[in-house]
Amino acid sequence: MRKKHKNILFITADQWRGDCLGCIGHPVVKTPNLDQLAKQGVLFRKHYTQTVPCGPSRASLFTGLYAMNHRSVNNGTPLNNRFTNIAREVRKYGYDPTLFGYTDTSADPRKLHQQDPLLRTYEGMIPGISSGVTLTNNQLPWIADLITKGYDPTLNQCSVFDPIPNYPGAKGRGATFAPPVYPDKDSNVAFLTDELLK
Repeated sequence: MRKKHKNILFITADQWRGDCLGCIGHPVVKTPNLDQLAKQGVLFRKHYTQTVPCGPSRASLFTGLYAMNHRSVNNGTPLNNRFTNIAREVRKYGYDPTLFGYTDTSADPRKLHQQDPLLRTYEGMIPGISSGVTLTNNQLPWIADLITKGYDPTLNQCSVFDPIPNYPGAKGRGATFAPPVYPDKDSNVAFLTDELLK
């Protein structure tokens, strides 16, 4: 009888301060859903990024290598295909690692055909990972979902993040003070979570 694999939920977040989690004692930031996951799973309290910016940092996280070894040192610098990564390794044990969200690992051009569309973007996935719902910068799957819910059909990758116009108290408080035009239940995070749970 084949042993059933445990499910693994591997969450990475871009531009997140390491101390901004309620479960590790932040006095202001509230993260109830992540706190609950941390309570039920494994929480790395002393995990720090190996390098910046985000693309090279993910390359290190996925390969277990320092940037000086994998040499993907800028966003858009391809990750050499000779390196194994977490997706390739877990496939050996029968897992099907699947991305829901966004990542930007540039593919090794030496392994691609000259007309491959991956050569025109740095928003690729590491070799070995499948695509569940991928939200690149254009956010198209989420925007399509918002439109089916009755939101403005002219939404696009820029306007989808616009705040509520003339929001009370927002004047002079910066572009991120007012909330977006949709409630939390229709955010891109909620959309991805719903897609993951299907």
